[in-house]
Amino acid sequence: ASAVDALVAPDFSGISAKGKFVNKRALIGEIKRDKDTYTSARNEKLNVHVYGDTVAVVTGSAHSKGATKEGKPFDRTYRYTDTWVQRDGQWQCVASQDSILSEK
Repeated sequence: ASAVDALVAPDFSGISAKGKFVNKRALIGEIKRDKDTYTSARNEKLNVHVYGDTVAVVTGSAHSKGATKEGKPFDRTYRYTDTWVQRDGQWQCVASQDSILSEK
């Protein structure tokens, strides 16, 4: 949660993989409440488009494996779009939308 907190802008606005509208506080809360155990998590097929000196849009896929808090194994694939803005020399994510493609 602390790594995400440093990268996400205070005025962040997003849509979670569950289809919920989230601000920064809600996003951090979702991460803290996640009791799944992850054995692997990776980003794949990243595409970065830079607009001027201060805006970038990143699209890609993410793949994670592990077990739920009940011990049930999972294998999930997501697609996402993140919008980043450079403010005071630091890149911050200001908007994001995640979609779950598959869950086994």
